[in-house]
Amino acid sequence: MLLRPILDQFLELYSDMNLWVVSNQGYQSLFNYNERIKFIGVDLKKSIFKIYQQVKNESKFINFEGIYDFHDVIRSKSLCFLLKNKTHNNRVFIKDRATKQKIITHKIDLKKLKHTSERYLDCLKQDFPELDFKKINKIWSQGKNKKNIIGIAPFSAHESKQWPLKNYAEIINKYDKFHFILFAFGEKEIAASKDQFLSFKNVELISKNLNLTEQMEIINKCKVFISLDSANMHLASLTSTPVISIWGPTHPFLGFSPLFNDEYIVQLNKEELPCRPCSVYGKIRNKDIDCAKKSMINITPKMVIEKVDLALKN
Repeated sequence: MLLRPILDQFLELYSDMNLWVVSNQGYQSLFNYNERIKFIGVDLKKSIFKIYQQVKNESKFINFEGIYDFHDVIRSKSLCFLLKNKTHNNRVFIKDRATKQKIITHKIDLKKLKHTSERYLDCLKQDFPELDFKKINKIWSQGKNKKNIIGIAPFSAHESKQWPLKNYAEIINKYDKFHFILFAFGEKEIAASKDQFLSFKNVELISKNLNLTEQMEIINKCKVFISLDSANMHLASLTSTPVISIWGPTHPFLGFSPLFNDEYIVQLNKEELPCRPCSVYGKIRNKDIDCAKKSMINITPKMVIEKVDLALKN
């Protein structure tokens, strides 16, 4: 999803070019909006050879101007190698893992690194120089039919990035004239949501299987969206809705801040918790568990409410 605004700009600037995107099949709705994009949805549980055969078969008579690896992991490297006869140009985006590792182990001071979306653009820009990160846009730049709705995505793939569910009660009570839409997927999240929020009459649980575009359409109708450092945050940041993001053991400076929404970030500063960040994605080493817990527990509902008020005024 961090690639989508880059591809939007590419299609606008290079009208004679078509794009082929190979990614998780769950992302299909995010890329099927333009006839110049051919999306190949793959099952990542399958072996690399089966994925390769699928891509090879679907692009049987096609040779590519370039193949761009936006993951830089064993699977994507292997796929690029197997497809090498279909292009004269292979490029890999720069993750800068070493710098991120030095920051979370406190071997160097925290500094703001390039956003991952900008790294994607830089990879393409080697061959398409008109691309400009400063000119990328949201998918929906205008919010139509905004209603008195606040969206909440209170879950993350990593429990270390979880803000205590009980804290949302103060926010729901504060904005009692608003309708709240809660995003929860999977049995565990649904059960926890029902246990914590079932008593609130102004809370609606969205738990059905929605594709990414359908989720974005709901978010785009909200006046504010509250999220953790998660996929929901990145998805919401592409809509016209202001995104309040809550950060704990990870840090927006490591390249994953919510696009267009830096002013609504909620986190403890260096003076409040010097050990942050202690993770790039949310996986915590044993010696950092205490720091990770403090980084979320010490964020108060008041801190989040201040950002919600700011977003509602803007």
